[in-house]
Amino acid sequence: MSPIRGAPRRKGQKLLHQQCWNWGRDIVRPQGNLLLEAGFLKRRPPEGEVGSSCYTLALPDGDRLLLWGFGLLYATPLLGGVYLNRYEFQPRWLPSESVQEPIWKPDMIPTAQTPPSPCVPMELAVAAARRIADYEEWALARCGLEYRCAVLRQWKQASKGVPPQMLPQAWRSLAEEIERQLDPEPVEKSN
Repeated sequence: MSPIRGAPRRKGQKLLHQQCWNWGRDIVRPQGNLLLEAGFLKRRPPEGEVGSSCYTLALPDGDRLLLWGFGLLYATPLLGGVYLNRYEFQPRWLPSESVQEPIWKPDMIPTAQTPPSPCVPMELAVAAARRIADYEEWALARCGLEYRCAVLRQWKQASKGVPPQMLPQAWRSLAEEIERQLDPEPVEKSN
């Protein structure tokens, strides 16, 4: 069962599905691969193997963001990593030492383990959501709103998608909603 419940989980499912579409279109952008331009490194599956290329972004704090068509992994040196499947948005916690690249298929993602604290997968999901918001802000500034609108129009589920100009804020809002589940408001007892 996901530690992220209710509306935030449904919102995360919707956003991540759309985001994976966006990243896929960014890869084949006629002007060049936007993920590479953003600093991601591409690793293809070994020759003769079927699977998804992995795009890895090394972040200044030692964290890493790994992307595939089937989801993402946000990994930190201290807290481990969290895998988010494109369609489920159920954070699966992995210890740092279990995250071994290359990975090119969903079944190569290590088995989820019990985190050191129930909050850790949610904290990592929050950090991932904020990194995605940063990327979307950068993509909008770099390519313009019309590019992102064209990407959305190409998606079969465009009518269910978040308008591109609202996507960074949607990710930041999701991060805040997950944080509220981490630290719910105290409930006063009535006499």
